[in-house]
Amino acid sequence: MDKQEDLDVVGFTLDEGKQILQRAGYSVRIKSSSNPTGNRARVLRQRVIGNGEIELTISYEYYKDPAME
Repeated sequence: MDKQEDLDVVGFTLDEGKQILQRAGYSVRIKSSSNPTGNRARVLRQRVIGNGEIELTISYEYYKDPAME
């Protein structure tokens, strides 16, 4: 298993996922699957797009999760 497979941030919030990957030395590119609604963004997919670069596909939540406040 390589390093990219060890760092699975699918399901994390965008901020958490970016932070984890950037701390590991990756450059992060964001691709949105929906228009921003003002709520928290979540990582739906990640893929390696180049040497040291990972693309995160994100979507915005439609509700506020009280557990995340």
